[in-house]
Amino acid sequence: MDTARVAALAAEPGPEAARGPDAVVLVLPLALIAAAVLVVLYLRRHGPHSPPYRTVPELWDGVPTAPPARAAQDRATATRTLDARARAWLLRLDDAVLRRREQVRAARAQAGDAAVGPHLAAVEDAADEAARALRLWHRLDDPALRRNEPERRKLLQDITDRCSAALGRLAAVGGSLAAARGLPADAEGALAAARERQRALGERVRRAEEVCDRLGRDYAPAALAPVRGHPEAAAERSAMADDLLAAAGRAVEAGDRRRAADAIQDAEAAIGQAEVLADGVDRWRDELARADTALAEAVRVTQGDVLAAPGLAPVREDSGRAEAALAALATGREDLAPGRRDPFGGLRRLADGGTPLAHALAPGRDRGTRNRRARVLLDEALLTATAELGAARDLVTTHRGEVGSEARAKLAEAAHRLERARALAPHDAATALPFAWHADALAREARVLASRDAGALA
Repeated sequence: MDTARVAALAAEPGPEAARGPDAVVLVLPLALIAAAVLVVLYLRRHGPHSPPYRTVPELWDGVPTAPPARAAQDRATATRTLDARARAWLLRLDDAVLRRREQVRAARAQAGDAAVGPHLAAVEDAADEAARALRLWHRLDDPALRRNEPERRKLLQDITDRCSAALGRLAAVGGSLAAARGLPADAEGALAAARERQRALGERVRRAEEVCDRLGRDYAPAALAPVRGHPEAAAERSAMADDLLAAAGRAVEAGDRRRAADAIQDAEAAIGQAEVLADGVDRWRDELARADTALAEAVRVTQGDVLAAPGLAPVREDSGRAEAALAALATGREDLAPGRRDPFGGLRRLADGGTPLAHALAPGRDRGTRNRRARVLLDEALLTATAELGAARDLVTTHRGEVGSEARAKLAEAAHRLERARALAPHDAATALPFAWHADALAREARVLASRDAGALA
């Protein structure tokens, strides 16, 4: 080996040594410049001014796709369209049921049960379907369904299908109610019957006015809220019926029996609504009297619970229930005071304040005492719920042109809850009680909503 050559090669600097520190320093700036160039190129192609999603749908296996925001907007639009359609069908069916019931009532009075049998069965079938559809609409208030659009759309479609099918069955009943009672051929007989009914209505409206005046002296304004304005509304419908009957009379004289028949049926509808309003005042008077008796009994029973409370250890440790019962007892006595009576309000306040104490006392009582106490509470709840439901139903029936779907849905659910409470009542008063309370609350909400929708007309 040439040792001199080896030594010379060993003495030469290697590649790293040849580059030296200056070459290393140049690498970092060059890398940064290259990265900057890449960023500029990217931004020019995908900059902040470019759309966040593709504006032209892209085909994926032959199916066009859309940006997520637009797809969500389309789904919301579809839901709103279904909502409006279902609402319209719902109101159409419920109005048809209420109208047909008035016609059946008038036809039955003139022609008898046999003539209206098929129509009566058809209208009751439609009424059941309307109640089911309205209860489905009530379910849409559930917060979970508000967030679940697929399930919400499914329910809306179900409501639409139910209502359209029920209306079809109602329209398919053979023959017409007018023909069943001899209209338009016997327009003279129908006109005479309607005029007789109108004369009797005048006395009923005057009696309703007197009843409201008398109740106003004995009861607080809140106690009369469900029937306030009924006499005036009944008088307005009575005046409308007078005009329609006069038009029917002129049509009969002119020989236009078909026009006379139409005017007679419209007059009967107005008379029927006025009768509902006038009778509602009489019914409310009777229900207030029953509530007075129930409130006096509730005060007595709650006072017994308060007197028994100090001997119960759980009540001694938690005095809030006894204090709430005492406060409810004081307001209950005020609700019995002459000129300020509000028996339904007093029953509700006593139920809110006295029931927790009654439940706390229950374990220390024998079974018979517990059952009697539960029965008293249930009877009170059924009384208030039944009265409130009847008042709300009268308002919806007589102002159906203005009342919307929300009030009707709550009314249908209230009726269902009350039916459940009555079915359970003979066997299990404690289980039936929450259904009755819920029915009362829903009926009150329905009445308030219906009053709001009807506005000055109510």
